Amino acid sequence: MRQINCYGIPLRKAVIYGDSISTGTHGKGGYEAKLKQSLQLAQIYNYSIGSSGLSTSTPDSMVALIKKDDKIPADADLVIIWHGTNDWYWGTQIGREGDTALNTFWGGIDYVVTRLRKKLPDARIVWGTPLYRWQAPHLTQRSGEAYALPNAVGYTLLDYANALEAASKRYGFNLIDFGRLTNIHKENESRYLEDRVHPNAEGYEVIHRIFYHEIQQICGL
Repeated sequence: MRQINCYGIPLRKAVIYGDSISTGTHGKGGYEAKLKQSLQLAQIYNYSIGSSGLSTSTPDSMVALIKKDDKIPADADLVIIWHGTNDWYWGTQIGREGDTALNTFWGGIDYVVTRLRKKLPDARIVWGTPLYRWQAPHLTQRSGEAYALPNAVGYTLLDYANALEAASKRYGFNLIDFGRLTNIHKENESRYLEDRVHPNAEGYEVIHRIFYHEIQQICGL
């Protein structure tokens, strides 16, 4: 496979920011190695942290992480962000468009996109929407489908996905709709998920194919 050239910018190195779905600890290694091979990348920096979210109201947040200069590699051409699902789990306030409070979802989006672009002005930012999950969010008792189940502050996972959709338009970053494209749902979750939350090996095969196809589409290929 040839190296992808994204409107004049060769994609040589990528950085991933995410949670346990992106760490490689599930599904026999996750998607990182597959994506490195299919995109013909020289290197992937993976700063994903299990249980983390985007905003500072979550443990080991991406906002806190990239305040450190050494967590934004200066030579990255592609930035993959896959946060949102644990902001639902931990009960992050969504805030509103234009919010800059770092403990809100909107404020977290504003901070990370702005900071990344200052250091990597030509890098392509690609953000993934949350996958299907079935769980009881933090400080609640009832388990259910996250896209329809309110968390401790009253938001469903759909609310966070909708905020990402609106933010992708406001800030102009690319969005991959994993919630829809993976076709993982209540009736087939046992085929693709290890524990109703994390993908298994077959789930990661689907995820990788979506990443590869969508990034090619984003780059006009």
